[in-house]
Amino acid sequence: MQNPLEITFHDLTRKDKIEQVIQEKFEKLQKLRADITKCHVFFEKQSKHHQKANSVIVRLDIKIPRFQDIVVSEKCEEDDASLKTTVIKVFKRSQDLLLEKVKYHRDLKRVGTKEISAENINNEQEEEDEDLVEEIK
Repeated sequence: MQNPLEITFHDLTRKDKIEQVIQEKFEKLQKLRADITKCHVFFEKQSKHHQKANSVIVRLDIKIPRFQDIVVSEKCEEDDASLKTTVIKVFKRSQDLLLEKVKYHRDLKRVGTKEISAENINNEQEEEDEDLVEEIK
């Protein structure tokens, strides 16, 4: 990975347990695609003036070469349990989207709409993608 994993807390205190969960989920995501160039997890408190529990938006941005960016966001409460559950949901959804994109690119290759030079460059990574998709199923 070219850039390290980024975790940003905006108007929230840093939570080591949440960062540890993010690190574990990111490592699993990296096993699917080793060429992830950026992964940014962003926590932002929506408003400071709620009478009940403040809501937080958790957003995950992933960049991978030759793929569209994957952006997943989810709203939750500010407590630790809710944040942890939301982080797990966001990473699961991003994994599902990534597998859909891998399958889409593999199907494009089978149809023959890709250029020959691009096939030669991406051949090794696509073979690994097919193996990973089969392992997960």
